[in-house]
Amino acid sequence: MAKSSTQKWIINGVLVIVTLSFLGLSIAPLITSIFNRSQPEVNVPKESKTAEAEKIKIQIEGFEAVLKREPKNETALKGLIDLRLKLRDFQGAIEPLQVLADANPQVPQYRKILARLRLELKDRTGAIAEYQKILTTNPGELESLQTLVSLEMEDQKPEAAIGLLDKALETADTANKVQPNSVDKPAILWILGNVYTEQKRFPEAIATYDKIATENPKDFRPFVGKAQIKRLEGKEAEAKTLFTEAAKLAPAEFKDRVNELAANNQVKPSTSQTNQVPNQPPVAKPDQPVPTPSP
Repeated sequence: MAKSSTQKWIINGVLVIVTLSFLGLSIAPLITSIFNRSQPEVNVPKESKTAEAEKIKIQIEGFEAVLKREPKNETALKGLIDLRLKLRDFQGAIEPLQVLADANPQVPQYRKILARLRLELKDRTGAIAEYQKILTTNPGELESLQTLVSLEMEDQKPEAAIGLLDKALETADTANKVQPNSVDKPAILWILGNVYTEQKRFPEAIATYDKIATENPKDFRPFVGKAQIKRLEGKEAEAKTLFTEAAKLAPAEFKDRVNELAANNQVKPSTSQTNQVPNQPPVAKPDQPVPTPSP
């Protein structure tokens, strides 16, 4: 049962991929798994691989020696993390990354990579805890919020997902007074509207999209959301009209995507597409170099 729910939530491109793209988040990891072990390897001589592995081992030992003297040396921590990720030693990267994330709560990227590693290692509870820590420090961090919502939906807990979003909205005004524009309310409303649409709670979804329009009458997303609902209801003519209006209002970088949606009237999930998208929400790539903290 849980597997069916997971497939339904992830495969529904109208509600997931569009959500991410309209939030301004990267959707590339949705298309190609960042942990895809089936990719063909470059043909490298065995001797070269052995020499490279030996070189990395020596570098790791050097960073470990530094950390014995200075456990919070960030240069050594980042170097050790990078090398262990190169070796795909995800478990070995957890400890130094945890230290780095705890020392730099203002850099959510560290904790997002940590959360993604925990998901890869099947530590779902630990991953959720990391995302929650990010939102405690950065309540407007959309990628982490979207990921938690996706995880709740995968677990067939739509009310929990809605609760996360409602809480974010309740604290948004206060957070924005403390730090202007730190929480993007329309973006959170967009995610909430998508969740209601997924649950076929159309009146609540429409009311949520209307709130986006109240925040910004020129926002194209309410029209997209309502068009999706009309299409789900079988009202294609009304859907096309709404998509047309959305395309008029959409920024240049989103016009093509809106037009693609308008042209594609297949809105129901198809289990035949299961293998085309990974079964985790898009988050930071753990095999990328660890970002440098801002001054």
